[in-house]
Amino acid sequence: MAIVNITEDSFSDGGLYIDLPSAINHASLCIKQGAHILDIGAQSTRPGASEVGAEIEIKRLIPLIKELKSLYPDIPISVDTFHHSVAEKVLNIGADWVNDVSGGRHDPDIFNVIADKGSTYVLTHSRGNSKTMDSFAKYTNVVKEVKNELTNQIDLALSKGIKNEQIIIDPGIGFAKNVDQNLTLLRNIEEFVTMNYPVLIGASRKRFIGSVIDEPDPTKRIFGTAAVSSRCVIAGVDILRIHDVKEISQVIKMTKSII
Repeated sequence: MAIVNITEDSFSDGGLYIDLPSAINHASLCIKQGAHILDIGAQSTRPGASEVGAEIEIKRLIPLIKELKSLYPDIPISVDTFHHSVAEKVLNIGADWVNDVSGGRHDPDIFNVIADKGSTYVLTHSRGNSKTMDSFAKYTNVVKEVKNELTNQIDLALSKGIKNEQIIIDPGIGFAKNVDQNLTLLRNIEEFVTMNYPVLIGASRKRFIGSVIDEPDPTKRIFGTAAVSSRCVIAGVDILRIHDVKEISQVIKMTKSII
C-alpha cells in the first residue's frame, strides 16, 4: 500500500503532493514501482496535527480520486479518514477502502457508512487523537491490551452490520505507543496475524524508527523501515503501508524468497 499524502503537514512529505498534478504523478510512480493499493490522505494523523475538517478533506480528495480511477481503474483506492461524511462521499465516487486510524472511535457513524456500502475497512488501534495520543501510551501489557481494544472495536463494527470479510486490522504502530511499545508489538506481530483478519502495518519512516537508528530526518529512515518490513513479511502480515515503494518492494520480494 503506497502512501499518497495530499496534506500540508504530514510528518515526512507534507506539502509535496498538495496540488493535483503532483499527486497524480506521485501516485503513478508508486504504481509503476509496484504498489498494489493507493492510500490517499487529506488529513495528517501525525502526533500534534490539527484537524482540517471534513469539507477540506473532501475538496482535496474528490478530484484526485476521480482522476486516478480514470487512469488506473484496477488499482484499489483507500482513503485515510475518520469522518463518516468523507467516507460516504469518497465511496460514492469510486474509492474502494476506508482506512480509519481511529478505528471508529472518532466518528462512530462511519460504521454505518461502511456497512451500507459494503466496502473494505481498515480498523486501526489508537487512543486519543493526534493532539493527545502520546499521553495515552500507558500499558501494563501492550500486546494484550491492544488486542483487547481492537477486539472491542471489531465487535462494535460487527454490531453495526459490517461483515467480518470487510475488516482489515492494524495494531496502530506509532499511535499512542512509545518506542519500546512499538518494538514489543513488532516482536509479537504473530499475535495479530492469528486474529483471523488480514493485518496491515504502517510503520514507514515513523518516529520510533528514527529513535532506534538515531535518524531525525524521516526521509532517511528507509533502512530502518526495511528491517521492520522484512520482520512483518516473516510474520505473515498481509499489507505494508509504505512511502518508499520501489525499495520496500525489493525488501518484500527478497524476504519472501528466503522464507
